[in-house]
Formats: sequence, C-alpha cells, structure tokens
Amino acid sequence: MPFTVVFVIVLTFLLIALEVGYRIGLKQRDAWKNANSGGGAVALTSLFALMGLILAFTYASGVNRYEVRKQAVISESNALGTAFLRAGFIAEPGGRQIKEKLLAYAYSRLMPLREGGVVFSDEERAEYLKNTLYAQGELWPTMEKALGDKNLGPMDVSMVTAINDVLDQHTIRIAALFNKLPEFILWMLVFIAGSTIAVTGFNAGLSGKMSRWRTAALTLVISSVMMTIIDFDRPSDGFARVGQRSLVSVVADMEADLMR
Repeated sequence: MPFTVVFVIVLTFLLIALEVGYRIGLKQRDAWKNANSGGGAVALTSLFALMGLILAFTYASGVNRYEVRKQAVISESNALGTAFLRAGFIAEPGGRQIKEKLLAYAYSRLMPLREGGVVFSDEERAEYLKNTLYAQGELWPTMEKALGDKNLGPMDVSMVTAINDVLDQHTIRIAALFNKLPEFILWMLVFIAGSTIAVTGFNAGLSGKMSRWRTAALTLVISSVMMTIIDFDRPSDGFARVGQRSLVSVVADMEADLMR
C-alpha cells in the first residue's frame, strides 16, 4: 500500500475516533457533571503517558534499524572497493576479469529508485534479486580461475578473503532489509493512539465543547509521528530512504579504473 494512502487511513481513523468519542461524551453529559470525575482525568493522563512511551520506544527502534541499513550499504561499498583494489595485484588476465565481475556485481547491487516513492512490485523485486544473485555467482568461479591450482601466496589469500567479505555483505543487507518492527506492535500502537484520541474527545464532549483545530492538530501530530515510525520500515517509498552515494562512488571509481 502506498505510503500516502497509509497516512490518510491512519489520520482518518484517529479523526473518526475523536469525533465518535466526542459524540458519546455529549450524550453522557447529563449523567457526568464533571469530565474529570470517575477517573476521567487519570485515565486520559495515563493513556497519553503510555502512548508517549510506546511512540518513543518504537521511534528509537525504527531509527536504529534505519542506521543499520545505512551502515550495511557503506560496509558493502567498502568491501567491494577493497576487493577491486586487491584484484589489481593478481596476474593478468585474471586480475582484470575479477575487476570486471566485481563491477558487474556492483551494478546489480544498486537499488533502482523511483520518483514519488512508488512501491516496487513483487515481479520487480524478484528480477532485481535474480540479477544480483547471477552476478554474485560469477565472482567465486572467476576468482578460482584467476588464482589457478598454484599454492596460494599472501596476496592470493587476501583476495579470497576480500571476495568472501563481498559475498557476506549480501547476507547482511538482506537481514537488515527484513529486520522490521513486528506487525502486532504497529497494531497495538494504532489501538493505543485511537483509544487516547477517543477518550480525549469523550472528555471534551462531557464538558460540552471541543476546540476543533487544537484536537485536529494533536491528531495530525500523532499521525505524523506514527507514519515516521512506519516510514523507517519502508525502504522503497516514503521519505526515510537509505542513500546509495557510497555505492555509486565505488562504481564510478571502478569504471574509471577499467577505462585506463
């Protein structure tokens, strides 16, 4: 579901909860002479405290996962650059062949980006994974062919280690990509936010009046924070996208080296 649609759904749900709570409060006004009686103020304060606590924890968790994904891209860029440089010490034509395969693999690691935060289809994701796995599968056989059956020297061993690090980074990036906030926590967050907003509207209904713009602003702020948390778990759309500058820079350096 597109990011903007999710935001509209969450905001609409909270506004409906606010209005329903307010309408119920108006009907109960004669029975409740004071909005703070019967534990009303305590309940509302406790709900806001609980919601703030959950928002803070989930937001911090989302930021941490975002940083892990960003660091995974940087680590993979470093691994590719190191392997490419070490390939320069391998005798030709094996060294150049390794460099060409590393460049092809680096191309496949660049995630295609779209303007406007459009979500990729399952077919596009499958095609991307197919291409990167094919390029990855070419690395090890090319290195084995370049090194031959000779006894490996220190530089050869370092080349093997560098290629192995490149392959390991794929697993790290995949793990970081699928490390998301559990879905039941998101539903719990929506439930707590909806309950808090509904009780806010209910207390306003008991008092007989509600400031529409202030409660709407509160609802908008809560919705925005919730969507920011969700945004951290949606790398292909939204605003918190993981940049690929380090990987693009490594690809440019590889291209310049092979053009010499």
